[in-house]
Amino acid sequence: MKTSIRKIGAPLLAVGICICSTQAWAQTTTTVTTTRGAFTEYVPGSETMVVRTDSGAAPLRYGVSKQTTIVDESGAPVAIDRIPAGSPLSVQYSGAGDHLVATRVVVQRSGAATTVPVTSAPVTEERTTTTSTTRELTHDEKHALKEEHKAEKKAAKKEIDREKDALDKQKEEIEHEH
Repeated sequence: MKTSIRKIGAPLLAVGICICSTQAWAQTTTTVTTTRGAFTEYVPGSETMVVRTDSGAAPLRYGVSKQTTIVDESGAPVAIDRIPAGSPLSVQYSGAGDHLVATRVVVQRSGAATTVPVTSAPVTEERTTTTSTTRELTHDEKHALKEEHKAEKKAAKKEIDREKDALDKQKEEIEHEH
């Protein structure tokens, strides 16, 4: 009986060590940084938001996706294309260099622009979070996500065109009445 446990125990121990080491390899560390500045523009085609701070000569460009949360100070959602240029805001982002990805944007009230000058040094804070990933996406999964994104963009464009046509029709009806 002791021989059987030794024969089975060693492989089980090896499998347990492999599983634990795989989980340790799957953890990644992401640094989330917050910067304050003034909203400059949003470039829809490239899904890029541009923010000006006085610490850098060039404005910072952040990638914006559907996962990016954009809210006002009270937490109410804000459409990025409705943010006036020059609005003060804070951006939580991850990444470095030219690959900054905004995770949360908080737009301050436009009245705050007079009390908090945009030319002041940006306030930056960092915090580190650990996330677990089990594996990298396969080529097919990446392709499927890309196709899903294309389909969503196409559906949004169709909806905009449909609303535009409805507004044009209403405009024509109003003009015919007068």
